[in-house]
Amino acid sequence: MKISTLLNKDSVFCKTPCTSKKGILEKISHIAAKKLNLEAQDLFESLIAREKIGSTGVGSGIAIPHVKISSELPATAIFLQCECAIDYDAYDGNKVDILFAIFVPEDLCKEYLSALSEISQKLLDKQFLRQLRSAQTNDELFELLTI
Repeated sequence: MKISTLLNKDSVFCKTPCTSKKGILEKISHIAAKKLNLEAQDLFESLIAREKIGSTGVGSGIAIPHVKISSELPATAIFLQCECAIDYDAYDGNKVDILFAIFVPEDLCKEYLSALSEISQKLLDKQFLRQLRSAQTNDELFELLTI
């Protein structure tokens, strides 16, 4: 599973107003709910439950919130570049300004791990991360993410 199979142009958001972890997870839930034809509240509760297990703030200003969804649904991702970094309880204590949320069908867990590996490798590249942070439009972000 490649990043390009998870994202499309209406899943990438530049300069997103962000004020809190709860608020951004609600925003992600609403976006994903429209794409997946699910209830936003259900997705939000799943994301919150996952965060209670351990923060998905992986460090360097990055969070990768992720939850399993029904096997009948397509794997989906939402990418947000925050206007301002937010407190996210990340492992390194840094605020988060890049979020890559993944909603993966229960029967695609192995494929999900390969996508997560690709995402993680890209996001750990400091030059790539600088490019993401300096992107000015949704299209520019989408192009960077799907190269």
